[in-house]
Parts: sequence; C-alpha cells; structure tokens
Amino acid sequence: MASTPADRKAAESLKTEGNAFFSKGKFSAAIEKYTEAVTLCPDWAVLYVNRGMAARKLEHWGRVEEDAGAALALVGAGASERDAMKGHYLLGLAMAAGGQHARSKQHLRKALDAAREANDSIKDEIWRELASANYLLWQAESTARRIRHGDMRKELAALLAAQPTDGSAPGANGTLELPNDWQELFKTAAVHDCAVEAPSTFTCPLTMEIFRDPVVTPSGRSYERTALLEHLKKVGRFDPITRQPMTEAQVVPNVSLRAAIELYLEEHPWGWGEVK
Repeated sequence: MASTPADRKAAESLKTEGNAFFSKGKFSAAIEKYTEAVTLCPDWAVLYVNRGMAARKLEHWGRVEEDAGAALALVGAGASERDAMKGHYLLGLAMAAGGQHARSKQHLRKALDAAREANDSIKDEIWRELASANYLLWQAESTARRIRHGDMRKELAALLAAQPTDGSAPGANGTLELPNDWQELFKTAAVHDCAVEAPSTFTCPLTMEIFRDPVVTPSGRSYERTALLEHLKKVGRFDPITRQPMTEAQVVPNVSLRAAIELYLEEHPWGWGEVK
C-alpha cells in the first residue's frame, strides 16, 4: 500500500528528528525515529540508508545489512543514485564485519565507482574501506597459500626421502632438500605474497604514500588530491614542486594513473595495506 501525502509529511518530520539525534551521537534514538518513519513510508529508501548509518555507529551489523538490502531493493522504484551508492557502501561494511571480504569488495567497488562519478565527498572514506577489505582478503588468501605450499613441500620431501634417486643427503630437518628447480617453482608461486616497494610513479611526492585519488597540475606533475588542495589553501597557489602559479580550478583528475595504480594493486594486493 502506497503512503499518503500525510504519511510522507509525518515521515519527513520523523526523519528530521532522527537526523538531529544522529548529529548529537544519539544513535539508538535516531534509529527509533527512522523506524517510525519507515512504518509510514516503507518505500522511501533514504530512511533505510539513514537507519543503516546509525546502526553502523553502534556496530549492529545485522541491522546494517538488512537496511542496506532494503535500500538497494528500491533501486528503480524511487531510490536515488546516492541512496544506491550508500546502500552498497553499508552492505560492503556489513560483509566485511562478517569476514566476507570478497563480497565486501564487490559492494564497496560499486559504491566507490558511484561516489567518484558523483564526486561525492564520501569517496575517500569508501576507498579506505575498500582498501581494508582488499588487504584482509589478500591476508586470508596469502595465509592459506603459505600453509598449502608448506604442506606440499613436506609431502614432496617425504616422497624424495622414501625413494632417493640421486644420493642427496637429508637436510637439517631429517628430510631430503627439494631440487633447485622445485625450489624456484615454489618461489615463483609465492611472488604475490612477497611485499616490495611500490614504484615511485605510483607514490604522491607530498604524502609519500600510494595514490588514492591522483590529480595532475598544469605543469604535468601528479599529486594526491587532498594533499594538493591543502597545499593550495594553506601554503600558496603554486605547484608544490615546479612552483608554477596555479589555482584549484586547474586541478584535473589523472584517470590513467589511477587506473594503472588499481591494476598494480590487483596484481600486488599486499599494496592495499599501504593505502587503507
């Protein structure tokens, strides 16, 4: 049953009260107001988003997951693009809290793409959560690989010990050492689990960290957006390295560099730990 204009008006008033409680850090009270509003207008997506945001503050992840799902279910039926973006963001957070890092990554990626498209200020926050989810996923997969490789080494060494063919002497642990070509094979398989320093071209000269949102100046230099904007505001309107005069209006997103960095991080997932 569709809500009436009177229901919508009352729900708007309750949402305003909920927002006031939220801004004061009274999240349980905010949830109560949003719930009352949902009862009146169950097809208003922003109510689920707001209630989910309040539940997130209380780490009530079951509530967050339910509200995010309800908001996303209304996509195409009145939910705004921002509601959908926040729905994916909240669902990604709930999945991460439950240890479902692969699913979390999918939803946070959708949220980040939407936030970047809209140039929403929440994009940096989403990026950090996505980086954390990617890093935790890599840690879990890396640990599983290390254990599997260790077991395989032991099994192969035991086979060699049972049927020695080249007169090899046993190693320090009493089993035969694996041949060099087998050692190299295991080393190659472990390359994604060995952290190395990221290329300097992927690192902002101001923050000395891997770029999250790189931008390019008229001089052709790239910087992290927030770091450059802070420089222009607090230090002066000039390029930090070339000192060429410039303004905030001349800052342009470096889309190609951002794509290259994300490809690098997909191939070297340990790097997410440096940007989370």
